[in-house]
Amino acid sequence: MDRRTSRLKCRTRQSELLILLRRRGKNTAGTGGADTRGAYATGGNVLITGASSGIGRATAVHLAACGFDVIATSRDASRLDEMLAEAEGLSGSVAGVELDINSDAEVARVMPALIERRGAMEALVNNAGFGLWGPVETLSDAELKAQFETNFFAAVRMTQAVLPAMIRRRRGTIVNISSVLGRIGTPFNGAYVSSKFALEGISESLKTEVQPFGVRVAMVEPGLFRTNFPDNSIRGAAADSDTVYSPYIGRYHLNRDMFHRFGGDPARVARVVHKVITSPAPNFRNPVGIDARSATLAARMLPERVYWRLLSKVTMRH
Repeated sequence: MDRRTSRLKCRTRQSELLILLRRRGKNTAGTGGADTRGAYATGGNVLITGASSGIGRATAVHLAACGFDVIATSRDASRLDEMLAEAEGLSGSVAGVELDINSDAEVARVMPALIERRGAMEALVNNAGFGLWGPVETLSDAELKAQFETNFFAAVRMTQAVLPAMIRRRRGTIVNISSVLGRIGTPFNGAYVSSKFALEGISESLKTEVQPFGVRVAMVEPGLFRTNFPDNSIRGAAADSDTVYSPYIGRYHLNRDMFHRFGGDPARVARVVHKVITSPAPNFRNPVGIDARSATLAARMLPERVYWRLLSKVTMRH
């Protein structure tokens, strides 16, 4: 999606929101500018983790084109250079920040200073994550802990860092980038799946906890998209061992190809994130892509035995 198209989509979306708000008679007068039911946003600070590539990068550029001031984080700031160049000259801004979100000490040092300098976050997009694949039987404790540290604990850590300022303003949105695999489990993805299930579970609890303070929480659940996620996924140390699972693991390579052959444009996910942040009443769960919507619908609607038989037939052939 080019910059002109991105700007046009933003203007159209903002016009739709203004019309909707007028129809509903929303007015924040007398509340210090805050709508405790969850005010929509058309600008302000948005912090995105894992913004150097893929969905994070697409979201940073799209939100900057829509007038937001994006704070894009990466463990290695040099990896943000291409994204920063792409975002140059947009109506909003993008600032790169080097931040290891897996470090309690670093988050505790960087985030308060960042909020003091830039102001509270209008939204936090917890996007950073990676995949770990291999049979559950062969995964080590260290591998599982590393998976959860980035995909789950880091998201909680960042959420805790921005929430106090959001609650004081009675305004803000937490967007957790989950996955269709945060709703359904598939073979050899047990580590990744469980980390996303955990993220979805804590997000459900968080949503009701912060709702009285005007803070919204939403999940974005992509299916297959053209990113470097499968290439950056880590193989469990024992995944290539000759085991009873070996004939089935070969199908994983087909799944890797599917990301590149059939995956959607990450800009679609970015547009959904923008919709969540700007909507007066965002959906809690937002599956993105026909594969994500179809899979979650099948899991919900099919009889349990039929669903598991179908899943096994599709994923465990060799």
